[in-house]
Amino acid sequence: MSPTTEAPAPARASGAGGGGDASGRHGAAGWAGLLLLTAAAAGLLGQGAFYARVRWYLGVLVAAAAVLALVAWPPTRDDARLPPVVAALALAAWTVGDAALHGVPAAGAGPALLLLGLVAVLLVCRRLEPEDREVLLLGVVAVGLLVALAGWVGVAGRVGSWAWLGDGIWRASSTLTYPNSAAAVLVPLALVMLARLADAPGSLPLALAATGLLAGAAATLSRAAALALVVGLVVLAGLRGPRRTARAALGPCLGALVVLVGLVPSMPAAGPARPALALASLGAGLGLAAVLSRLRAVAAVALVVAGLLLGCLAVAAVGGGVGDAARLVAETRVTLASPDRSGAVGAALRVAAEHPLTGTGPGQADLRSEGADGGTRIFGYAHNEYAQVAAELGLVGLALLVVLLVALGRLLWSACAAGPPVAGWAGVVAATAAFAVHSGFDFVWHLPAVVLTVTLLAGAILPAPHGAGNRKPFRTAPGKESDERQIAR
Repeated sequence: MSPTTEAPAPARASGAGGGGDASGRHGAAGWAGLLLLTAAAAGLLGQGAFYARVRWYLGVLVAAAAVLALVAWPPTRDDARLPPVVAALALAAWTVGDAALHGVPAAGAGPALLLLGLVAVLLVCRRLEPEDREVLLLGVVAVGLLVALAGWVGVAGRVGSWAWLGDGIWRASSTLTYPNSAAAVLVPLALVMLARLADAPGSLPLALAATGLLAGAAATLSRAAALALVVGLVVLAGLRGPRRTARAALGPCLGALVVLVGLVPSMPAAGPARPALALASLGAGLGLAAVLSRLRAVAAVALVVAGLLLGCLAVAAVGGGVGDAARLVAETRVTLASPDRSGAVGAALRVAAEHPLTGTGPGQADLRSEGADGGTRIFGYAHNEYAQVAAELGLVGLALLVVLLVALGRLLWSACAAGPPVAGWAGVVAATAAFAVHSGFDFVWHLPAVVLTVTLLAGAILPAPHGAGNRKPFRTAPGKESDERQIAR
């Protein structure tokens, strides 16, 4: 019997005090969702939980959420058969075993706990009521907007703890302290909002939220994030339709571009910050996105053309080195060249070739590369999580990772048939695809809060397990369901 037609479970929902017992179970699961939201907020606002103090705090919150949810709705056979659960546990076991094999048993604890955390998040999210999932999702988006705002303030006001200086320009790093890690969170969240906007065109809150998230990602100047966004939009267009996706993305993308144009003059380290110009462009970008979300296609195009002309005139009138700032940013960021990344990935692949089966052990890869000046460069990370896994865990670990990613992909794909709303499902699929692409260019898996956030998005659309009470899966309003089912097919 499918999850959407399963008969009620009388032993859980009826009997003496059954109604109160079921209400208590739902309430406990809701509190578990709030604990997960607290964990995500603490991690994203605490340097991505990269350091041990915040990492342990995040781990305790996730563990508490898992205990609360599993006590409320005990584990079922359906949980044990969930493909990502089996794959994640297998990879965690190999990580611990590989570390012991190389004489560093403690080194495998961190990655293994992260994998267990991933399993815990999925199991908790499956037990949440639709309204609890909505609170969790909107809460994570709100935290993402704080991250985006902090990054924008970091560049516009030269706040050193929220901005990162490199190659002579300031880039938004926000509360995660590294530009690419901030972008790795903001782009998936933006894609989820764009998917919802495609399903609810004209929604001002969704348009402004998507614009804010995209503006924050743009302020990081992350090339990997730009590529991930393009991939995510292509996936979203394939699932929701090109026209609907383009209509939803037009206003937020152009609004974020306007915000970025006004922020660029503050980026060169050799010049002063231009907070007034940045603030004006922020208001203009949000206003443009709001207006475009309300207009029909022809009127929107006409407004865009007029806005571009006015923008060019405004930039020309402001002057004062705007053009020089744009050229400097373009020279450093609008390029495919990245010697450090290439060297780090090459070093990881060489290590993997030298230790093909078991790697060097978790955290034990010695990544060295000869620089153009003849000197030796030493890298802490490969800036490519797949190459990093190959170097540290060998082909066995890489194969188990592939199995885990395929299992997650199949689970998300099958979730559509189980009843979640098409818009929410498509946005999460696009978000996870974007994150998978971004993971090939940065060490984003080393920040547990980033992985936790993306996993929360995936968990929010999963159907409840068999036996977890007589609850309806996460659905849209009845009036839209048949239309969306047709689109999905």
